[in-house]
Amino acid sequence: VNKSGHTGSLSIEYAKGRETKRSLRYRLWRRTHEVLVAIEQFSKRPVEDIIDLGSADGRMLEIIHQKYLYARCVGVEYNKKLVDYGKAKFPDLEIIQGNIDSLDFPDDSFDVAVATAVIEHVPDPEKVIEETCRILRPEGILVLTTPHPLWESVAGKLGLLNRDDHHRSFDLYELEKMLEESGFKTIEVKRFMLSPIGLPFELKVERLVNTLKMEFFFANQLIVAMKAGDLKYV
Repeated sequence: VNKSGHTGSLSIEYAKGRETKRSLRYRLWRRTHEVLVAIEQFSKRPVEDIIDLGSADGRMLEIIHQKYLYARCVGVEYNKKLVDYGKAKFPDLEIIQGNIDSLDFPDDSFDVAVATAVIEHVPDPEKVIEETCRILRPEGILVLTTPHPLWESVAGKLGLLNRDDHHRSFDLYELEKMLEESGFKTIEVKRFMLSPIGLPFELKVERLVNTLKMEFFFANQLIVAMKAGDLKYV
């Protein structure tokens, strides 16, 4: 994740802000909710090993861990300050410092990979996707989110987002193509998050918007992809 510079790392200030600032807490909760729903719905494997790519301080991974108490939960984060902060705050997690485009894990190590609001921050997204495919077991799943380019641009112009931190924007078609070229099979694509701060009954309102085929209003995108069991790594 990158909110502070070229390294692709979330700042410690931003991470701590998610403890107190309502909008940041909501966005974290909402992405985590979507991840948990996707894992529950699409994972064919027993969920024994989970990796969060660009895990920051591990806050999302800790919530996932509460659902999958017996799973090994690993976070990979570039920023050493965040790694140290996360290790102290969430000692049950395995948070390590590293680059997500060069993962120090053997092939077929994980059942689930999570990459929320990270792919737009990395300089080589294709390499990240290839590495993720390599470390997933056959029929393991990747749950990935990223802002929609249009609403990302709007948020940047309104001063709600520092777009200088983003290397590249993606729509769902581009992501699906990249994933399938790297050995994944896409199993869900959708948009979500009507509001960046959370409105009353937002999930119910979003279901209504979906029924009306008005997903245009959603600011975030989600894609779930499965590693095909008979494909070799790229």
